[in-house]
Amino acid sequence: MDIYKVIKKIYNSNISNSLISSICGTLASAFFKKASDISILKQNYHLINITWIIEFLLRLIYFFLFIIFNLLMIKYYVILMKHYSAFLATIFNFSFNFFLTAIFGVLFFHEQRNAYWILGGAFIIIGLTLIMTDSINKEKKNE
Repeated sequence: MDIYKVIKKIYNSNISNSLISSICGTLASAFFKKASDISILKQNYHLINITWIIEFLLRLIYFFLFIIFNLLMIKYYVILMKHYSAFLATIFNFSFNFFLTAIFGVLFFHEQRNAYWILGGAFIIIGLTLIMTDSINKEKKNE
C-alpha cells in the first residue's frame, strides 16, 4: 500500500476530526492553565496599576480562549461520534489528547516526562492498534 492510499484512507475515515478535537482540547487545557495562574495574587501590589490590569485582562482572554476551544473540542468530538461508536471515538480522542498534552506541556510549560510516561504511551499505541485492527477485520467480514 503506498503512502497516498494510506493518507486518503485516514482522511476518509474521519480520524482527522479526532485530531482536531484533541488539538482543541489540548489548547483549552493550556489556556486554562495560563488563566488560572495565581502568581498575580502573590505579588505585593499595594495599588492597582497598569501592570496588574494588563495581567488581569490577559488572564481573562486566556479564560475566554479556554471556553472557545472547549466548545470546538466538543463540536468535533460529536462529529466523530456520528461516524464511529462512542467507544472508538473516545479511544481516538484520548490517545491523541494524551500525546498532544504531553508535547504542549514539554514545549510551553517545561514539564518533564519519565520512563513510566513512555511506557504508558506505548501501551496506548498498542491498544489503539489492536482496536483498529479488530474494527478493520469486522468491516472485512461484513463485506
